[in-house]
Amino acid sequence: MALPSLLLPLLLVSLLVSFSASATQPPSTLHVPVVHRDAVFPPAPGATPGGLLLRRHGADATHYTVQLASLHPTAAADDDDRLRSPVLSGLPFDSGEYFAVIGVGDPSTRALVVIDTGSDLIWLQCTPCRHCYRQLTPLYDPRSSSTYRRIPCASPRCRGVLRYPGCDARTGGCVYMVMYGDGSASRGDLATDRLVFPNDTHVHNVTLGCGHDNVGLFESAAGLLGVARGNLSFPTQVAAAYGRVFSYCLGDRMSRAKDSSSYLVFGRTPELPSTAFTPLRTNPRRPSLYYVDMVGFSVGNERVTGFSNASLALDPATGRGGIVVDSGTAISRFARDAYAAVRDAFNSRAAAGGMRKLATNFSVFDACYDLRGRGHATVRVPSIVLHFAGGVDMALPPANYLVPVEGSDRRTYFCLGLQAADDGLNVLGNVQQQGFGVVFDVERERIGFAPNGCSA
Repeated sequence: MALPSLLLPLLLVSLLVSFSASATQPPSTLHVPVVHRDAVFPPAPGATPGGLLLRRHGADATHYTVQLASLHPTAAADDDDRLRSPVLSGLPFDSGEYFAVIGVGDPSTRALVVIDTGSDLIWLQCTPCRHCYRQLTPLYDPRSSSTYRRIPCASPRCRGVLRYPGCDARTGGCVYMVMYGDGSASRGDLATDRLVFPNDTHVHNVTLGCGHDNVGLFESAAGLLGVARGNLSFPTQVAAAYGRVFSYCLGDRMSRAKDSSSYLVFGRTPELPSTAFTPLRTNPRRPSLYYVDMVGFSVGNERVTGFSNASLALDPATGRGGIVVDSGTAISRFARDAYAAVRDAFNSRAAAGGMRKLATNFSVFDACYDLRGRGHATVRVPSIVLHFAGGVDMALPPANYLVPVEGSDRRTYFCLGLQAADDGLNVLGNVQQQGFGVVFDVERERIGFAPNGCSA
């Protein structure tokens, strides 16, 4: 295959391509089960939850920065008013992401794909594979699928959606390339095929990337399910059948239970009474991402001061500020002055509650603690609340901000699971989203958070 020498980052024009995916039994919603990790693969022998998380977080910051900014695509639809899939934590696979389980092609190949609200393109590792990382499900072979179709270079799906479309000189097929900030990448053929979900729900004619050259930190996943706002994202492709709304709940990544109440649903579902909505903002510099405005923090029931609120608010002119709600990033990042103010407030209240701060740091974390009280004393963990525009408060359970790590003495300690950002890109990561039902309602320009959303 004659691949173009120039790189083809998926910086895509926001141009709607007029095509649709047919639904054989369109339901009102499409349920994509979010299955717990242990239901598919057991944890690696000797792996500790703290150790797995710590290794993954070190690469988090570089992994998502370009990934968030690099995509904007288009697509199609099939089955139910809602579409649902299993979702599982990637922790046992040394990964910070959550996976959905889907089928690809006809006959279908089962695939674990990373659920990513920070990117658009759906892509999978494909045979023949010139360069592939290890994955835990069979490789997708397009030659064995009767519904696989390559997209020609002259097609609007190639020329009208990819800003820098590539062309295979031998076959005349459209070529894509996605690159990420940590050096991860996927390159291959832009094509269409069907996706299969539980209850034999089929979504036909979905535009996706068939990657023959793939490298990076996707850690066992077969590929990526882009669910951002661009034209090639899966929610956009199925919007004709399910509307421009989807929701998920990412369950406790530390749980060892075989059953999981995590879920991913495309289509409008009844709102939980506890759901609070904050306005969805659009960043002209990164229009594919889901932005919200944050207005502050509380630690130990006291409002945090000592930082500029402007560092959290979106500035459309510069593209800086605002908060990106991202399922593909583990740890939340906030502007350095805001992070430092939260960390210092937490340190002060943690000390008053009997938590002993460690002198050493762990990886990206600079506030770590021993939670065992002296003697038989119990420690008091300060509460953390995130405040969003519109009066929306997100009260985090301790498990959503205290990350377990393993010390050199093989004892478990806990670190404040937040990071500082110096690039103007603030992110609400999936560790902080655990257990919350999150509704991405593009039609009504809002994002909702519901505590205990998985159990509901």
